[in-house]
Amino acid sequence: MVSIQEKGGLMFKTIMLAIIVVVVMMVPCFADQLAWNSRGTCEEAAKSIEQGSILVSYCSLCSNEYVEVWLVKGIIVAPTAAQGLFEVNVFGIRLYRSKEAFRENEYSEPVQYEAVTAAGPTRWFITGIDLAYVYVPTSEGSFRCLGKLIDRECSINVDTISLPHQLLEQAKRGVQRESEKVTLAWQ
Repeated sequence: MVSIQEKGGLMFKTIMLAIIVVVVMMVPCFADQLAWNSRGTCEEAAKSIEQGSILVSYCSLCSNEYVEVWLVKGIIVAPTAAQGLFEVNVFGIRLYRSKEAFRENEYSEPVQYEAVTAAGPTRWFITGIDLAYVYVPTSEGSFRCLGKLIDRECSINVDTISLPHQLLEQAKRGVQRESEKVTLAWQ
């Protein structure tokens, strides 16, 4: 026979396990807030990203997350595995990465960056983006969360990221060099 006290302890353990499972399952939900969207949302977002522009990538709800500065080489809206949902894919080059990773709620400026110099897959990439964690230029040196810019609801800890003037100037020179490479390749 199982006593009432043992039943209560088993019930408590079961409830605690259920709570832990729910919390663990919710964590990834925050990580992909605006990754898959309607075609209209993705097309609107893609129009906000210009080929040859600079983007900043940073998941402000993640721990141990680096800030990356990208040069956009191409943008495409593509279907996902879920019927009726699409994503924005960016083909680009990683130009800079923050020297340190940030924990959730610990992002602060100024941020120290280092150039991404490795060739191959670590520098060049094609990836689907989460509109909540990509920042587009809004003014000189200022980048705003793309999801917020196009008025989509998302939970973030950092609305705007500012790049140091010197880094922005170096990034612009990198954009110019890449543009010249493309021009030479087509001649």
